[in-house]
Amino acid sequence: MLTRTKAILLHHVRYSDSSLIAHFYTQEYGRMSVMVKGISSRRGSARFNYFQPLNIFNTELYFHENRELQNLKEMTLAYVPKRISGDIHRTTVALFISELLHNVIREEDVNKMLFDFIETSVISLDEMTSGVSNFHLWFLVAFTDYAGIGPTGTDMTGCWFDMLTGQFTPLRPMHPDVLEPEGAAILNRLLHLPATDIASLSLTGEERTDLLARLLKYYSLHLPGIRQIKSLQVLKDIFR
Repeated sequence: MLTRTKAILLHHVRYSDSSLIAHFYTQEYGRMSVMVKGISSRRGSARFNYFQPLNIFNTELYFHENRELQNLKEMTLAYVPKRISGDIHRTTVALFISELLHNVIREEDVNKMLFDFIETSVISLDEMTSGVSNFHLWFLVAFTDYAGIGPTGTDMTGCWFDMLTGQFTPLRPMHPDVLEPEGAAILNRLLHLPATDIASLSLTGEERTDLLARLLKYYSLHLPGIRQIKSLQVLKDIFR
C-alpha cells in the first residue's frame, strides 16, 4: 500500500550506481529500511545530497508489512537544517548520534515518543547558539531512558555512580566500573538538564572526553553487542 510517514535518517549505504538503502527511524513504523532508486540522474544527485545524518524527511512509501525492505516513492525535507551541514562541530555530533541510534535501535515497533525525542533533539542541535560541545553528552544521557537503561537522578552530594547497577551510591562500589564523585555530579546534572540549558554546563576537554568514554562504557555494559562507534575518535578530536 502507499503510505506517508516522517522519517529520520540513521544510516545509508550505496546499493548500486543508481540506488541506495536508507535506514530510517519513522514516526509511524519505527525502524525501517528503504530502497531509494534513481539517484544517478541529475535530479537524483541532488536528492543524494539530502542523505545527511539525522535529516528529517516527509516520505511516501510503497509499504508491505512482511517485507524487510520497503520502496520509496517520494521524499522531501520536513525540516531544513540551518547550521548542521555547514558547521563541522554540529556535523560531527549529528554523525555520532546517528551512528549511536543505528547501533542501539533494533526493534521495528512504533515508539512515537522516541521519534519526537530524536526529532526535537535534531532541531535543538541545529538551532542552539551555544553549548554544542556538550550536546553529545546530553543526548547520551537523555537517550538512556528511551533505551531502557536510564539511571534515576539523586539528591545526594559527593556520591559515586555504580555503572553496573545504574545507581548513585554514597560508598565506592567494589569494582572498577564507577564514576567518581566529580563525574557522578556531572552525570546527575545532565539527568536534570533540559536541552535549552546545555550551555550552562562548563566542562574542560579532559572532563568531556572522560565522561564520553564512561557513558559509552555504561551503554556497552547494559546493551551487550553494541558495535564500536566509528565516528568516536573524530568527535574526541573535535571537542578535546
